Amino acid sequence: MKYNTIGTDSLPIKLAKPKSVKTLKKSLWRVFSEFIRRRDSDDNGYCECISCGKRVKNGTWKVHAGHYYSRGNTWAALYFDEINVNGQCSHCNTYLEGNKQGYRKGLIKKYGEQVLDYLDMKKNNRCKWYGFMYEALIKEYKEKILKLNRKDTYGQRI
Repeated sequence: MKYNTIGTDSLPIKLAKPKSVKTLKKSLWRVFSEFIRRRDSDDNGYCECISCGKRVKNGTWKVHAGHYYSRGNTWAALYFDEINVNGQCSHCNTYLEGNKQGYRKGLIKKYGEQVLDYLDMKKNNRCKWYGFMYEALIKEYKEKILKLNRKDTYGQRI
Protein backbone atom coordinates (compact mmCIF):
# COMPACT_ATOMS: atom_id res chain seq x y z
CA MET A 1 0.00 0.00 0.00
CA LYS A 2 1.45 3.35 -1.00
CA TYR A 3 1.31 6.36 1.24
CA ASN A 4 2.05 9.99 0.60
CA THR A 5 3.55 11.89 3.53
CA ILE A 6 2.31 15.27 2.30
CA GLY A 7 -0.56 16.16 4.55
CA THR A 8 -1.49 17.77 7.82
CA ASP A 9 1.36 17.29 10.31
CA SER A 10 2.98 14.87 7.88
CA LEU A 11 0.29 12.23 8.45
CA PRO A 12 0.27 9.63 5.73
CA ILE A 13 -2.43 9.98 3.06
CA LYS A 14 -3.53 6.88 1.25
CA LEU A 15 -3.23 7.25 -2.53
CA ALA A 16 -6.13 6.10 -4.67
CA LYS A 17 -5.46 3.09 -6.83
CA PRO A 18 -5.78 4.07 -10.52
CA LYS A 19 -8.73 2.53 -12.33
CA SER A 20 -8.03 -0.07 -14.98
CA VAL A 21 -8.69 0.66 -18.65
CA LYS A 22 -11.40 -2.01 -18.61
CA THR A 23 -13.18 -0.31 -15.68
CA LEU A 24 -12.89 3.11 -17.34
CA LYS A 25 -14.32 1.73 -20.60
CA LYS A 26 -17.36 0.33 -18.75
CA SER A 27 -17.83 3.64 -16.92
CA LEU A 28 -17.63 5.59 -20.17
CA TRP A 29 -20.14 3.27 -21.84
CA ARG A 30 -22.63 3.85 -19.00
CA VAL A 31 -22.30 7.64 -19.29
CA PHE A 32 -22.14 7.69 -23.11
CA SER A 33 -25.18 5.45 -23.58
CA GLU A 34 -27.15 7.58 -21.10
CA PHE A 35 -26.23 10.66 -23.15
CA ILE A 36 -27.35 8.99 -26.40
CA ARG A 37 -30.70 7.92 -24.94
CA ARG A 38 -31.35 11.40 -23.52
CA ARG A 39 -30.17 13.15 -26.70
CA ASP A 40 -32.57 11.11 -28.81
CA SER A 41 -35.53 11.55 -26.45
CA ASP A 42 -38.15 14.25 -26.81
CA ASP A 43 -39.29 16.57 -23.99
CA ASN A 44 -41.77 13.92 -22.80
CA GLY A 45 -39.02 11.32 -22.42
CA TYR A 46 -39.88 9.22 -25.47
CA CYS A 47 -37.17 7.99 -27.79
CA GLU A 48 -37.86 7.13 -31.43
CA CYS A 49 -36.05 3.98 -32.56
CA ILE A 50 -33.70 4.84 -35.41
CA SER A 51 -34.39 1.47 -37.07
CA CYS A 52 -38.18 1.07 -36.94
CA GLY A 53 -39.48 4.46 -35.77
CA LYS A 54 -41.26 3.02 -32.73
CA ARG A 55 -41.58 5.48 -29.82
CA VAL A 56 -40.36 4.00 -26.54
CA LYS A 57 -40.28 5.60 -23.08
CA ASN A 58 -36.72 6.43 -22.01
CA GLY A 59 -35.66 5.23 -18.58
CA THR A 60 -36.84 1.71 -19.25
CA TRP A 61 -34.90 -1.33 -20.37
CA LYS A 62 -36.66 -1.04 -23.74
CA VAL A 63 -34.40 1.80 -24.98
CA HIS A 64 -30.85 0.93 -25.99
CA ALA A 65 -27.98 2.92 -27.40
CA GLY A 66 -27.51 0.83 -30.55
CA HIS A 67 -24.56 0.81 -32.94
CA TYR A 68 -24.73 0.83 -36.74
CA TYR A 69 -21.28 -0.75 -36.81
CA SER A 70 -21.07 -3.13 -33.86
CA ARG A 71 -19.01 -2.27 -30.84
CA GLY A 72 -16.50 -5.09 -31.19
CA ASN A 73 -12.76 -4.49 -31.30
CA THR A 74 -12.84 -4.46 -35.10
CA TRP A 75 -14.28 -0.94 -35.24
CA ALA A 76 -12.86 0.63 -32.07
CA ALA A 77 -12.86 4.08 -33.69
CA LEU A 78 -16.67 3.96 -33.86
CA TYR A 79 -17.34 2.54 -30.38
CA PHE A 80 -18.09 5.96 -28.86
CA ASP A 81 -19.00 7.83 -32.06
CA GLU A 82 -22.18 9.92 -31.63
CA ILE A 83 -23.26 9.35 -35.23
CA ASN A 84 -22.67 5.58 -35.13
CA VAL A 85 -24.66 5.21 -31.89
CA ASN A 86 -28.33 6.17 -31.70
CA GLY A 87 -31.44 5.46 -29.66
CA GLN A 88 -32.85 2.08 -30.62
CA CYS A 89 -35.63 -0.09 -29.24
CA SER A 90 -34.58 -3.29 -27.51
CA HIS A 91 -36.47 -5.40 -30.05
CA CYS A 92 -34.48 -4.09 -33.03
CA ASN A 93 -31.16 -4.06 -31.19
CA THR A 94 -31.43 -7.48 -29.56
CA TYR A 95 -33.84 -9.67 -31.49
CA LEU A 96 -33.26 -8.27 -34.99
CA GLU A 97 -29.48 -7.99 -34.49
CA GLY A 98 -29.56 -4.22 -34.91
CA ASN A 99 -32.06 -4.15 -37.82
CA LYS A 100 -29.31 -2.87 -40.13
CA GLN A 101 -31.56 -2.04 -43.09
CA GLY A 102 -33.85 0.06 -40.93
CA TYR A 103 -30.87 1.61 -39.13
CA ARG A 104 -29.33 2.59 -42.49
CA LYS A 105 -32.57 4.31 -43.56
CA GLY A 106 -32.78 6.05 -40.18
CA LEU A 107 -29.19 7.31 -40.43
CA ILE A 108 -29.81 8.74 -43.90
CA LYS A 109 -33.01 10.41 -42.70
CA LYS A 110 -31.31 11.88 -39.63
CA TYR A 111 -27.90 12.89 -41.03
CA GLY A 112 -28.10 12.70 -44.84
CA GLU A 113 -26.67 10.33 -47.47
CA GLN A 114 -23.05 11.36 -46.83
CA VAL A 115 -23.14 9.89 -43.30
CA LEU A 116 -22.60 6.38 -44.68
CA ASP A 117 -19.40 7.50 -46.42
CA TYR A 118 -18.21 9.09 -43.15
CA LEU A 119 -18.85 5.91 -41.15
CA ASP A 120 -17.30 3.66 -43.81
CA MET A 121 -14.18 5.84 -43.83
CA LYS A 122 -13.93 6.09 -40.05
CA LYS A 123 -14.46 2.36 -39.42
CA ASN A 124 -11.10 1.61 -41.05
CA ASN A 125 -9.20 3.92 -38.71
CA ARG A 126 -7.11 2.12 -36.14
CA CYS A 127 -7.09 3.56 -32.66
CA LYS A 128 -5.83 2.55 -29.26
CA TRP A 129 -7.67 3.78 -26.21
CA TYR A 130 -5.78 4.85 -23.08
CA GLY A 131 -7.04 5.54 -19.58
CA PHE A 132 -6.70 9.32 -19.82
CA MET A 133 -8.82 9.30 -22.98
CA TYR A 134 -11.64 7.45 -21.22
CA GLU A 135 -11.43 9.81 -18.23
CA ALA A 136 -11.64 12.89 -20.47
CA LEU A 137 -14.66 11.50 -22.36
CA ILE A 138 -16.43 10.53 -19.12
CA LYS A 139 -16.10 14.12 -17.95
CA GLU A 140 -17.23 15.47 -21.35
CA TYR A 141 -20.34 13.30 -21.55
CA LYS A 142 -21.33 14.00 -17.94
CA GLU A 143 -21.26 17.71 -18.85
CA LYS A 144 -23.31 17.06 -22.00
CA ILE A 145 -25.93 15.21 -19.94
CA LEU A 146 -26.14 18.17 -17.57
CA LYS A 147 -26.67 20.50 -20.54
CA LEU A 148 -29.47 18.28 -21.84
CA ASN A 149 -31.12 18.40 -18.42
CA ARG A 150 -31.10 22.20 -18.23
CA LYS A 151 -34.13 24.09 -19.43
CA ASP A 152 -34.34 27.62 -20.73
CA THR A 153 -36.99 30.09 -19.59
CA TYR A 154 -39.54 28.75 -22.10
CA GLY A 155 -39.27 25.16 -20.87
CA GLN A 156 -37.41 23.94 -23.95
CA ARG A 157 -34.15 22.03 -23.83
CA ILE A 158 -31.10 24.09 -24.70
